[in-house]
Amino acid sequence: MSLPAVTMARRYIPETEKLVDMGVRLALTLVAAFLLQQLAFLLVGRLERWVERAGSGTPHAVQRARTLGQIARSLASVVVWAGAAVHALDVFGWDVRPLLAGAGILGVALGFGAQTLVRDVIAGFFILAENQFAVGDLIEVGGTAATVEEVTLRFTRLRDFNGYVHYVPNGEMRIVSNRSRGWNRLAVDVPVGADEDLERAIGVCRTVVDEMNADPAWRQRLLDPVEMCGVESLVGDEVHLRMVLRARPGAAAPETARELRRRCHRALAAAEVRTRTSREIAITPIAPRDIPAPTAGARPES
Repeated sequence: MSLPAVTMARRYIPETEKLVDMGVRLALTLVAAFLLQQLAFLLVGRLERWVERAGSGTPHAVQRARTLGQIARSLASVVVWAGAAVHALDVFGWDVRPLLAGAGILGVALGFGAQTLVRDVIAGFFILAENQFAVGDLIEVGGTAATVEEVTLRFTRLRDFNGYVHYVPNGEMRIVSNRSRGWNRLAVDVPVGADEDLERAIGVCRTVVDEMNADPAWRQRLLDPVEMCGVESLVGDEVHLRMVLRARPGAAAPETARELRRRCHRALAAAEVRTRTSREIAITPIAPRDIPAPTAGARPES
């Protein structure tokens, strides 16, 4: 190596004592960053346990705590190691003030240029903080009912009944209907012919309702006894009799409704109550003398 190159290299390489000092400061920076990260993880772990206890340890509370903990850990890691990187540059003798000023300007520019992304992140934060829905919930967004499979700050992943996967940005969710919270109410309508004895049909359905309410296998699935409401609507040649049940979210309400329809259909058939009005079509034959004779010159149809 030529003498000018060696001289230039010595100009950029610090002296031995200074190099040792820089190494020690850099090592202390890394150790301090690691300890801060572990402290942040410890606080996040306590936050997760607090969220689980606040939700009485339900699966929704556990999933919410894990999601919030994952986001908090990622945020803490980014902040701690970004600060450590900036301090490491200062240890090497770089002037980090222009870098910090440039980062601030870049952040403002990104904020204006990525307004949709910022909106999605803010909406995702409030979804998680307010516990609007969690993984496993059945929700309805934009007229599509689907099960929540993943919730992040930017988007929510859904899977519908057909197995299709939907990725919905959190900022696009205007109205979300959560079908997995509290309780569900279902209306069961049974059609009866309009010319049937409605009082008799209502009595048959009321007997079925009383049997369902007395059956322990089905009563324990309901929050309230099944209610017989009566005539709900008149539609053409049918009369709809309505029954209402209330159950916890999940399969209890649909399964009870299916069983109630089956029993009502069987009871009405046994009581010879028709579920619709019979339609009779009368065909009057035309006598040969009533058929008009073809006119002269008319060509017979092929």
